[in-house]
Amino acid sequence: MTTFTWADVPKPFRVLGRWVTIAQAAGFGVGLAFARQNAARFSGSDSAINAHELLLSAHSHLLGMTALFALSGLCFALCSKPEGPLKTALISLPFLAIVLAFTAVWLMKYAYGFVWVLLAAMVVMSVCFYWQIIVTLRELRRLKNAQ
Repeated sequence: MTTFTWADVPKPFRVLGRWVTIAQAAGFGVGLAFARQNAARFSGSDSAINAHELLLSAHSHLLGMTALFALSGLCFALCSKPEGPLKTALISLPFLAIVLAFTAVWLMKYAYGFVWVLLAAMVVMSVCFYWQIIVTLRELRRLKNAQ
């Protein structure tokens, strides 16, 4: 089976891939810090946050994070390694984790115990995302140094 990798992509697109990947990594890190500071607003009492505000936040975060993971997944998919089920899992799991995370955020309005589901989903998202980032940047660096 023939695969299409970063080695097959023209240099300007590899440069674009590198900078998009770096910017995504920085943006996701800032987002994690912001989420940590604001987590208490989405939990516990009904007065902490109203349903409209929660729906608006979930909507924008779901769309933004889906786009983020689509771009990082595309860049990672162009890497020559890893192959097979591991690559498939690392591309797919962030999307499943998004759904679990925002389901947990909604359920935390009724039972604070769902914070553990949210925490687990955030760990899965972060590990998969940064694994994709590291592998992508290493491959792009390797190709740059090989020129």
